[in-house]
Amino acid sequence: MIRFLPPAIALVLLGSLVACQAPARPSTVVQLETLNASGVIGTVTLIDLGDGTTEVAIRVEPAENPDMPAHIHPGSCDDLIPQPKHPLENVVNGASTTVVQATVAELTAGGLAVNIHKSNDDLRTYTACADL
Repeated sequence: MIRFLPPAIALVLLGSLVACQAPARPSTVVQLETLNASGVIGTVTLIDLGDGTTEVAIRVEPAENPDMPAHIHPGSCDDLIPQPKHPLENVVNGASTTVVQATVAELTAGGLAVNIHKSNDDLRTYTACADL
């Protein structure tokens, strides 16, 4: 036997469920620029986790690139300092997600860039970059 709730009760329950959901975290999306005719395009999404950390999510096309190292470097895409400030998980099958010990405000204050390398064997070839 199936019982239906009266509409007024159903609305109250639905409102309670919506109120219990966590608020959306502030985020910033930055477009990656293709480098060295790699054809790699995509985005870097910075999500404020609210505790002084940020989730850095990278999504790229084509996703077939097997394993591309990624870092947040001091400098800009035009003038990158080789020593990374924040190592990121390698981009594998088009995606990477890393939590870094910095706020979104710190990461986007200027002077930092996300850089993606061709492979572990070819770190000198940059495939994509985004100034934060």
